[in-house]
Amino acid sequence: MSRTIHTNVIHAEAVSAYSHCPRKAFLLHCTEDRGTPNDYAYIIGNRASANRASHLAHLYRTNTSICSYNDRAFSSGIAVLTEANLEAANVAAYCDNLRIIGQSGDHPVAYEPTIVVGTYRLEKEQILSLSVVGYVLEQLQGRPPATGCLITLDGECHRVNLQPMYKTVSSILECIGGWCGDPPMQPPPVVLNKHCPYCSFKNVCSQQAEEADDLSLLDRMTPKAIRRYHSKGIFTVKQLSFLFKPRWRRRRRAAQPPHFDLEIQALAIRTGKIYIQTVPEIQRSDVELFLDIEGVPDQQFSYLIGLLVRDCEAVTHCAFWADTMKEEESIWRMFIEKAEEYPDAPIYHYGSYEVRAIESLAKRFGTDVTCIRERLVNLNSQVYGAVYFPVRSDSLNVFGKFLGASWTAPDASGLQSLVWRYRWEMASEAEYKQKLISYNAEDCQALRLLTEKLATLRTDADAELNVDYVDQPKQNATSLGTELHVALDHVIRYASLNYPKSGIFFRPKTDAAKKKGPGALKGHQAYQRTVPVGRRTMIRVAPKRNCPKHKGQRLQAPGKDAEKVSPSTTAERNRPS
Repeated sequence: MSRTIHTNVIHAEAVSAYSHCPRKAFLLHCTEDRGTPNDYAYIIGNRASANRASHLAHLYRTNTSICSYNDRAFSSGIAVLTEANLEAANVAAYCDNLRIIGQSGDHPVAYEPTIVVGTYRLEKEQILSLSVVGYVLEQLQGRPPATGCLITLDGECHRVNLQPMYKTVSSILECIGGWCGDPPMQPPPVVLNKHCPYCSFKNVCSQQAEEADDLSLLDRMTPKAIRRYHSKGIFTVKQLSFLFKPRWRRRRRAAQPPHFDLEIQALAIRTGKIYIQTVPEIQRSDVELFLDIEGVPDQQFSYLIGLLVRDCEAVTHCAFWADTMKEEESIWRMFIEKAEEYPDAPIYHYGSYEVRAIESLAKRFGTDVTCIRERLVNLNSQVYGAVYFPVRSDSLNVFGKFLGASWTAPDASGLQSLVWRYRWEMASEAEYKQKLISYNAEDCQALRLLTEKLATLRTDADAELNVDYVDQPKQNATSLGTELHVALDHVIRYASLNYPKSGIFFRPKTDAAKKKGPGALKGHQAYQRTVPVGRRTMIRVAPKRNCPKHKGQRLQAPGKDAEKVSPSTTAERNRPS
């Protein structure tokens, strides 16, 4: 249902959006454009609506003093007010119910807010929305509620302390209020971040960032880093790529944790090369396992465990599927049994999700996974800060597409898999189950390609033209240039600061024994005395005979007379010869 935009009234939706992206908050508050809601946001909304209906029905069954919210009911002291649309001080917010918490002094009625959500876990955005409701209640009842409640999908009531959040809410309201008085002509600049996959304005912002070659196109670029580069006059990824300069490593340098360099990433994108900071430590085996687990993090439910087995040249994919959470233990046992068939095979995975899922399943079902844990190889640790592919993101999908992997569904992603699982649960259609199994198998295939590429970089990096080293770039040159590089490397190898200068000659050496007569050696640029020309006067000055410092003492060796040729006078020049 669309609503009219009042630029003077700030809605809680804009406040929660500001916490993710100021540009999104501006578009929601100052324009009527709502973008294109994605499937995941639509599903969360549907779940929240169903949860809200169930919660309200429960309230009406268990409370006698209850009614819908209105101004008269708010001041009458009814115990529970439902579906409250609150507005005060140009701020509007909605909450599912207000529950009375006490009466005292000048404020006979005080309520605390409750919001029903469509997730199993609490999100920061939900807590912020609840705090906006508390801010509006403060204007209406004279004091802010200290706590509020969030009702999750499992029906549990989570009490949240709102007092630390009021300062944040006031700060955001002040920023958005500045747009109300004099809205700027242009919205805040595009800054892509982790919230973009959930945002309804994703496509528009991504297109604008592509056209501007914006720095935020790089996945690990933070707003703080963007401000730092902007202060240096760097605004595009291409400009950033020219900042990197290879530095020689010190011979004795303590081991340091891996560090991701945005400048190297930009350089890889511009040149289209793979840059190696640290050579991957991938050892190939005859039998290898590639693991990918699909689950619902919100519920800590792993419903699909995919295992790709490469036994020499044969490749098979095993999919262990659970219809409900009751079947989760069954597929977990099946996975353990399959992995134990290959006790010496490494188990490759990407990221930390699989590790957390294995630890959680082992703890819940009392399984010893020491052997499994020792065989796990996280490819992300082999890539992060060590190998820079010419891509903007370090997700498995992006790496896989670069290495030649493909996915049947064009919109395949971890977020989309949650949508497919929800739709399968609602309709039990085989189409969505098959999509999930295919997506899992294709993820495992991308894992295999990435493993093979990292192993190839370990052995054949020197021979590949599209691969270079960060600290010691390759010297790609012609045969003559190669000879010059070899000669200069030979000179540098034996160079020393203490090398004797007399050992370096730029002219042919002559035999001093063959020198005859006075003068310098042949080829030496000797000093020649200038002979006076014409009638000029030679002035001779006798040296001092007495010491200038010690009066009365004569010098032992006064030296020779000093000579100086002075130009002739005008009369001498004009005198006839």
